[in-house]
Amino acid sequence: MRTPHPARALLAAACTSALTAAFAAVLGVGVGTAGASAPTPFAAPAAGLTAEAPSLDTVLAGRHGFRGRVGDWGHVCQVVNWLRYRTPPRHVVYLLGGSTSRESVTDESGWSRGLSTRLGRRVAAWVVSSSCQTFVEDARVVNSLPKDRGVALITVGLSRFNMEHVPATVPRTAVRTTPPGPWWQHHYDARRPLSLSVKQQLVQKWRDDHLEGFTERYPDRLAELETLIQACLDRGIRPVLLEMPLNVVAVRDDLDDVLTTYRQGCTDLATRYDIPYLDFLGALGLPSADFYDLWHLLPHGRARWQNRLSRELTRRSLL
Repeated sequence: MRTPHPARALLAAACTSALTAAFAAVLGVGVGTAGASAPTPFAAPAAGLTAEAPSLDTVLAGRHGFRGRVGDWGHVCQVVNWLRYRTPPRHVVYLLGGSTSRESVTDESGWSRGLSTRLGRRVAAWVVSSSCQTFVEDARVVNSLPKDRGVALITVGLSRFNMEHVPATVPRTAVRTTPPGPWWQHHYDARRPLSLSVKQQLVQKWRDDHLEGFTERYPDRLAELETLIQACLDRGIRPVLLEMPLNVVAVRDDLDDVLTTYRQGCTDLATRYDIPYLDFLGALGLPSADFYDLWHLLPHGRARWQNRLSRELTRRSLL
C-alpha cells in the first residue's frame, strides 16, 4: 500500500481537529483520543446531545485506509497511476472534490454501468475525490490525467472555498498495471444520522468558526478554481462546475450570504469560459434524512443524487 504523503498526514490531523472540535462543541462532549485498532462509527444519539466524538484513528483511516483498503487519497493516486498504463475510453468522467463529492455517488463500477446504459456506449467514471481536497490538488490530478478526453466534474461548495493546507503531491511517473483496488469510500453509512436540531446547530457553529476564514480565503480559492479550469482546458478535458450536495432543510436561509458569494463567483467563471455550471440541488428536494450532517449523503440520497447527475450529463450531451 502506498505510504501516505507527509502533507496528507498533517492534513488528516488538521481536518480531524476541526471536525471533532465542531462536533464536540455542538454535542457537548470531549474529543476522542487516538489508539483504536479500527475506525468506530460515530453514532448519533437517539435523543439529547450526548455522543462520542470521532477519534483521530477514524479520520486517518478514511484518508489512508485500513484492513486491506486504501484511503480516499490513496485511491485517487491509484486511479492516476492506472490511467497512465491503461488509457480510458474517450467517454470518461472524473469527479473532483472533497468528502462530500466522495459520498455523493455509489461506486465507480455501478456509476459507469449506469452511464453506459443511458448513452448506449462505453463510459468510465472515476471518483478522484478525497477528504479536504483543494482546487490546487484537483489541478495536480488533472495535470496527471490522459490528454484530450473526458469530462472533469469540479464540485463547488462552502468547504471548497474554505480549505487551507499544504497541497499533497500526485505521483508524476508512477504506473499501476492493475486496476485500482478496494478503498474506503463511504464513511457515514454505518452511522445514525444526526438529528435535525443538531444539524441546525452545526449551521451556526459553521458561522462562528469558519465565516471569517471563508471571507479571507475566498478570493484566493476562486483564483485557484480558475486555474483549475484553465488546467482542464489545456489538458483537453472538458470542465463542468457542479454544485455539491447541501442539506437545505437544515441550513434554511442561514447561509444565504456566503452561498450567494461563491455561487456568483462560479457563475462568472462559467460565463467567462463558456462552461456548464450544474445546480439541481433545489429541484431534487432531498430531505434532511438523506444526509448524515449538512453535506454527506447517506445511501438513499446518494442514489437519487447519482441518478440525477447522470441524467443531467446525458440530457446536456456532456459526454
